[in-house]
Amino acid sequence: MDRYLQLFLDFAVDIFPNIMVAVVICIAGFFITKLVLKLFKKGMDKGKMDFSLEKFFLNAIKIACYIIIVISALSQIGISTTGILACFSAAVAAIALALKDSLSNIACGIILLFSRPFVTGDLIEIDGEMGTVVQIDLIHTKICTFDHRTIMIPNSVISAKEVVNFSSTPYRRVDVTVPVSYGCDILLAKEIITRTVLSIDNVLTEPEPPFVRVNQLSDSSMDFVVRVWTKNDDYWIVYHDMLEKIMTALRNEGISIPYNQVDVHLV
Repeated sequence: MDRYLQLFLDFAVDIFPNIMVAVVICIAGFFITKLVLKLFKKGMDKGKMDFSLEKFFLNAIKIACYIIIVISALSQIGISTTGILACFSAAVAAIALALKDSLSNIACGIILLFSRPFVTGDLIEIDGEMGTVVQIDLIHTKICTFDHRTIMIPNSVISAKEVVNFSSTPYRRVDVTVPVSYGCDILLAKEIITRTVLSIDNVLTEPEPPFVRVNQLSDSSMDFVVRVWTKNDDYWIVYHDMLEKIMTALRNEGISIPYNQVDVHLV
């Protein structure tokens, strides 16, 4: 019994310094990782990197640092990391087979983060859903709609669908169709519409001045197309102001706006 106790004490004395060094490696590695992440975040913020891409890089750096710390600590204790890495590789392969659909989303997420068809804060439309990009994760992209619904769209769906980015340029064109009756004066109606849209706040004359022309001769009306430019943030304000103020101005000038009517004859 004394012999086994002596062997245990000898083993403890031999390995204790290594354990202490491993603990020091873990503690020092933790603080060094925090410092490295802080430096990288500062550089990314200075370079004005997108929030989602910055988060991806920071998480990748953190995982890489933790793996290096664990391997270094285990090696210091005397545990062979070859078998651990082999088991880890096998586990990763098994998980990859089980989560192939999720891995497809991750691959598409990485492509989105680096190709940057849109960034956090952009107004986009995907598969009929329009909203502001809140966050781009590796698996999903989160958008917030105008009625404050949060939609999680898988990145693989985004890669396969048409994406409309309304925030890629600083300006956006507002198109409105205005029907007037055939009996009205075309030049007068055009002059009233042009004057009205120019009086609306946030309507820009650059990159082009307002465009007002007859676009179609419908069954019961002449349809004017009205196109003006405004900033992205002012799009819906200008759109609704145009509808309300153009209709009011035409009515005040005695120009009627027709609507479809159906005559039913009973026999």
